[in-house]
Amino acid sequence: MSKRATITDIAKAAKVSVGTVSHVLNGNTQRVGAETRERVLAVMRALDYRPSAIARSMARRRTATIGLVVSDIVNSVHAEVMQGVEEAASAAGFQIILTSAPTIEAEQQAIQTMRAQQVAGCIFLLYSQPHPSPHLSQLREDGMPLVVINRHLRDRAISQVLLDDHGAGVTATEHLLGLGHTRIATLAGPLGGPEAPRSATERHAGWLQALAERGIRPPPEWVIDGGYSAAQSYQAVRQFLARPWAEGQRPTALFASNFTMATAALKALHEAGARIPADLAIVSVDDPPQAAYTYPALTSLSLPVAEAGRIAARTLLGWVAGGEQPCAQHITLGFTLHVRESCGGA
Repeated sequence: MSKRATITDIAKAAKVSVGTVSHVLNGNTQRVGAETRERVLAVMRALDYRPSAIARSMARRRTATIGLVVSDIVNSVHAEVMQGVEEAASAAGFQIILTSAPTIEAEQQAIQTMRAQQVAGCIFLLYSQPHPSPHLSQLREDGMPLVVINRHLRDRAISQVLLDDHGAGVTATEHLLGLGHTRIATLAGPLGGPEAPRSATERHAGWLQALAERGIRPPPEWVIDGGYSAAQSYQAVRQFLARPWAEGQRPTALFASNFTMATAALKALHEAGARIPADLAIVSVDDPPQAAYTYPALTSLSLPVAEAGRIAARTLLGWVAGGEQPCAQHITLGFTLHVRESCGGA
């Protein structure tokens, strides 16, 4: 079965830009000469090109809606991103159609749903696993405006808004090093297997890099497997504390890869009678409002997740308003360190 022709195929065969093909599809006769238009239409007929329903609806401005496809609709971090998307979309007069897609198959089904709803474009807020994404590339080739948040794609023609998870690991660890700690453990997210979230592996790599730059080679015992789970982190930290450490070998600081694991660590430490930060200083990634009200208050790095949503929506709306795909943007947002009591540096 041959591959269905795309707008890019039409442009190449007709020796014109994708924007010119888009103008022909949208009926913008003032921007395309008659000869060029007829050549593009002839190629469409020859290649049996069938423009998608979504492309026709965009051209006719039938809807003022944006599809938002989210991998985990109950995730608190994702809720902040959704808020940012909604703010920017509402300011431009657009509404959001939200759907949950926890798997690649669900994403593909969500695309069909969004086509049926005739949305003006789509934003994909995804888990950071390195899944293949040919369905997103196909969507772009079909002329559908789209932006992806928090998934590193091989298709560089798709606009992406990313979070600097590696930098978060470096920053947190360097802060603890700056406070005089040289034995710094990490409470890590899932690190093994193809489903390991990129956020976990990148934050871990940042921890390793910061230590390596100081000539520190952490032993395996310094890595606590929290799995991004409160229950797993609680048990793992209890085992960590019960370990018979040799004199001068026990870590004096802990980098927790997210807030959920950090709060579980606090519970285990309190139950063991450990003093924070005197016995173990803590820095975490994620900075929800409750981070300032734990005991002690958590030093943490805030994710610019709402801003990621706003940037994604503005980028998408720029494409929709322009009528053709602009140059893809790849924007990486950094984290902000909030120093509180748990690290001893407040």
